[in-house]
Amino acid sequence: MSELVIVIIGAVVIVGGVILYAVISTATGLEEDENQNYIPDWIERKFPKIFKGSKDLQDK
Repeated sequence: MSELVIVIIGAVVIVGGVILYAVISTATGLEEDENQNYIPDWIERKFPKIFKGSKDLQDK
């Protein structure tokens, strides 16, 4: 049971770290974010199935 808790905590830390990086990097201008949704454009282009409704992906 404790292994499951460790895995869940690890997954939350990794996902939280990615979200924190995305917000900080777009807010400070380190990454380009044309539609101001706090998700860097390179991530939107790399994972089009997740962001299929994004207007940034349509003409690129």
